[in-house]
Amino acid sequence: MTIQTIGNALLILVLIGWIGFRQMTWRPVSIGRMWKLPAIMGLVGVVLLVQTTKPTALTPLDLSVLAVELVISLGIGAWMGAIAHFRPLAEPLHLGRDRGVATYESRTGAWGIALWIAVIAVRVGIDVLAGMAGSHLAASTGVIVIMLAANRAARTAVFAARLDRHAALTAL
Repeated sequence: MTIQTIGNALLILVLIGWIGFRQMTWRPVSIGRMWKLPAIMGLVGVVLLVQTTKPTALTPLDLSVLAVELVISLGIGAWMGAIAHFRPLAEPLHLGRDRGVATYESRTGAWGIALWIAVIAVRVGIDVLAGMAGSHLAASTGVIVIMLAANRAARTAVFAARLDRHAALTAL
């Protein structure tokens, strides 16, 4: 077992715990604020990927694995956004300077955690299979962070669409 593998495992456990806790609790919804996490994680993932991977070392297998993982991560993120529960706040909540105002709160509950476990299980499965097939990119920390960012971005996009539809319906 390498230091990178141990680091990846610890990163995954911390992110699962943190995001799992957030999915079980009602949290104010601020779409602008929700976009920050995937943006930061995506940027960090790309930087890590660029630092550890030479463009000439990328194989078609690496790119295929990356594409498959990206599609799965986006799909499960959209699913998480679709199963989220919303409830209006009694009064709009001011989230602080430049953070906007929340009028709803949300959570995904146990199904959200189950989907997180599915994301991780699929990620580990693809990593193992890709590694056996000769892909070295699949095991990189940068790819893990990018996949989590894609998941959060898809979830946020679905949240935004659902809240826009709700606002349009209540305006009628």
